[in-house]
Amino acid sequence: MKLDGTSYDIAGTLAKPAKPPSGAKALLLETQPSDDVKPLALERGLAVLSLDFAKLPDKARAPALRDVLGHLRGALKMKRVLGRAQGSDADVMSDASSAFDGLLLHDASREPAGPTRFIASWGDDVYWREKPRVEFAKGAQPNARRFYLAGIAASTTATNCVAPVNARPLAPALRALFAALDEWTAKGVAPPASRAPLDVDLTPAQDLKWPKIPALPAPPEGARRVPKIDADGNEVPGLRLPDLALPIATFTGFNTQKDKKGPLCVAGAAIPFAATKVDREKNADSRSSLVERYGSRAYFVATMRVIADKLVKERLLLQQDADAYVAAARSAPF
Repeated sequence: MKLDGTSYDIAGTLAKPAKPPSGAKALLLETQPSDDVKPLALERGLAVLSLDFAKLPDKARAPALRDVLGHLRGALKMKRVLGRAQGSDADVMSDASSAFDGLLLHDASREPAGPTRFIASWGDDVYWREKPRVEFAKGAQPNARRFYLAGIAASTTATNCVAPVNARPLAPALRALFAALDEWTAKGVAPPASRAPLDVDLTPAQDLKWPKIPALPAPPEGARRVPKIDADGNEVPGLRLPDLALPIATFTGFNTQKDKKGPLCVAGAAIPFAATKVDREKNADSRSSLVERYGSRAYFVATMRVIADKLVKERLLLQQDADAYVAAARSAPF
């Protein structure tokens, strides 16, 4: 295709199945193939398309996206087009928002300026990275929902980290939010209310009162406002998924690089609670042990079910993911 008189190649491939589902009238466009939302989209009868705009100059990406979607709407006869992207790709979709009926954006540095419906999310790490997140206006826009995913960090597979990596998955939240976006744009069913930190929920990083946690990495230096934490060091505001509402560890959005000559440790940390009071006292850990706070695994599993089911009723978790949290609770390290 041509933009500004220059030819660019756009790599685009239809996700499997190669042809849209029979009778599909809606399309999900992703800028990178992913398994967090795609299977759900196909299950709900949407066609899924993955487009790579990496070869395009920054200024050409949004115009190219609008142009491609214009052609796709006609060629595939799609009544609705939804977008899902993360990071800089989410910014491109924001710039091209007029071509979409709805957007699911994660860790975007800017949001759509027009009336397109969108659901934005971000995790703990955005407050702790070298260039922290800039807070957007928190006005009650009828076309917007914002969700802070407390205690979730972007990378779950980083290496060369001093502390165990925070591997809490992003996918359960994204699946529920995508289902809400699909129903919002298809049937006009309003999604759950936003769960984003207010100004009162944020505090200067140096004012946080961390509990005594063995091997807790040193928080990054530099002026920044971050979410407030509880007595365990876990974040208070935002959407607390079941494994943070009923935690077995302290989850952070920062970690520390082990080998200074090795790759960067771009991850959060997960510092487990001690199993018993004896273990806790032996390690000078101020956080309650698993047995002290939950008593038994049976109680832990039953409470996990209550919390997970409540989020399902609030449409912030799908039933299959609620069941997965409960199943994982049965393997808690008591």
